[in-house]
This record gives sequence, structure tokens and C-alpha cells, in this order.
Amino acid sequence: MKKYFLFAATVLALAACNKDDENLTNGPVEARISAGVNTPETRAINDQWEQDAIGVMVTEAQTSNMEELYKNVKYTTTANTASAANFTAPEGQGIFFQDASETVTFAAYAPYQASAANALPGTDGVISNSTADQSTRDKQKAFDYIYASGATASRSNPTVEFKEGNSFAHKMTRLVIIVKTSAQDGFTAGQVTSGTYSLSGLKHEGTFDVKNGKAAANAEGQTSGDWSLTTNSLKTDGEMEQVTFTSILYPQSLGSALTFKAVIDGQTYVNRTDINPALAAGTSYSYTITVKKTGLEVSGCTITDWTGGNEYTGDAEME
Repeated sequence: MKKYFLFAATVLALAACNKDDENLTNGPVEARISAGVNTPETRAINDQWEQDAIGVMVTEAQTSNMEELYKNVKYTTTANTASAANFTAPEGQGIFFQDASETVTFAAYAPYQASAANALPGTDGVISNSTADQSTRDKQKAFDYIYASGATASRSNPTVEFKEGNSFAHKMTRLVIIVKTSAQDGFTAGQVTSGTYSLSGLKHEGTFDVKNGKAAANAEGQTSGDWSLTTNSLKTDGEMEQVTFTSILYPQSLGSALTFKAVIDGQTYVNRTDINPALAAGTSYSYTITVKKTGLEVSGCTITDWTGGNEYTGDAEME
């Protein structure tokens, strides 16, 4: 009897193991999202994910219908972290692998925009926005579009890693204007920091396509008149005798140089020829403008990849 009992118990144990293996193979397996940004700066100002939400989509699934099921799934970081972070979806609302042997390709974008179930955001994935008002960091984050693609995962290896060559990259362009002076130039620090500044010639209306990560200003859109940096751009007074304006813009080709205007202590200074950045996607442009009683001078005109690439400098005299 003991032998028969032992045999029966062994059979039951094996059956239980087989059942567990079957559940592991055929049960629902959720994708796990891990993401990094290929620059220390995940946003224009800081170097952290700030409980950000991303939209994750399936771009290729050869044997299942995952492309139709998962077009814009919201995943969120659970805490403020550095440039690499893990993301989770609400319970039961994430992406689940449908085929045991299928390798699935993913893409993602941020900031997340809600959509109907199983639908792309915006108009067939094209999100329209305006950069006209970006006076706070939260306002800038609403259109600081980043995009990642090409990450793969499967039921047996369910972690989707948007890292290294598949990391998030900036798709907008950044323009930094630093206005400074000194006592030798004829103005006090207070006069410069309290002055008003504007740029003309920019297009603020544009689109971002979550299907390919392309951001662009509207080709037929109107260019701005005197767009106030003072009231509409993100302003920081990090150092004495200077003020910095950081603007995030849609990539665009300028028909001519931007017009920079400064009004300081009742006096107006204008330049129409020397601020002419290419405003390419993923690129940052920095101009340092020295305000003098005799006029304005731009020095250290710097172009860098927003991801930290080559750097070029030059000088330009202004009216």
C-alpha cells in the first residue's frame, strides 16, 4: 500500500508541475517597460523623470493582433528618478503578449496624450499644439516631445527596454537667449533683468506624429510678430547681471534671421541680421547677447546636439 500511495502522490505532484508550466506558457504575460533618455536631460530644465507618463504602442507583431490592440497604452514612472526609469500601467490595463513565440516591436512617446481605447492620440497619431506660452516648466513639458522606437520583447523575455540605441530622444528644438551686461557697458544688473525682450519670425503652431516621432512647425503657419520672451519664455536669473530665456520650439526653417528687440531703461535696441539658427530637431542653440549703451553684441553663438554632441562657436556684431 505504501508503494502505491507513493506512486499516486508522485503522479499528482507531476501533474501539478505540468499545470504550472502550462500556465507559465499560456497564461497572460504583461510587458514590463524600462526606459532611458540618450542625454542626461530628460526635459529642458532638469535631469529627472518626474512621474512622467509615456504612451507605448506595438509597431510590429507578425502573428498576433497586438498592433491593433495596443496603439497608445499609458505607462507611468512611480517616482522621481534619474535618466533611466521603470514604468508601470494600472492593473489589468497594460500590454499583454498574445503569442508564446512571437517577438514584438515597440515604440513610445512622451508626454502622453489620452485617446479612445485601441486608438492613436490626436488625429491618426498627429498631435497639434502651440509653443506660444511656455513661461513655466510645466507648460514646456506639455510639448517637450521625446520619442523612442525599435525595442523588442516577447512572452519569455517580457521587458521592453528603451535604452542605448533605442533610448528616448528629443524631437523638438531648443533656443537659449542669454542677455547680460556690466557696469562697463553702461547698464546695471537691475536694468537688464527688468528689461523687456522679444523675438520675431518664429512659428509656434505645429504637430508631433507619434507614429514616427516627427515634430514640425506648420509649413503654412504664420510667423510671430514681437513674441515676448519676457512673458512667454521660461526665464531664469541664475547669475548676477544676466537673464536667461529658454524656449522649446517646433523644428522649422527660417525664411530670414530672427529679429531680437530689447527695451532697457526706456531705450530700444534691435537686431535683424545675426540670430539665424537652423532650428533642427534634437538640437540646442545658445546666443549670449551683451547689452551696451552703444548697442548689442552677440558672442559665443553655440550650437550643440541636445543629446550632447559636437559644439561650434562663433561671434557676431549687432546693431
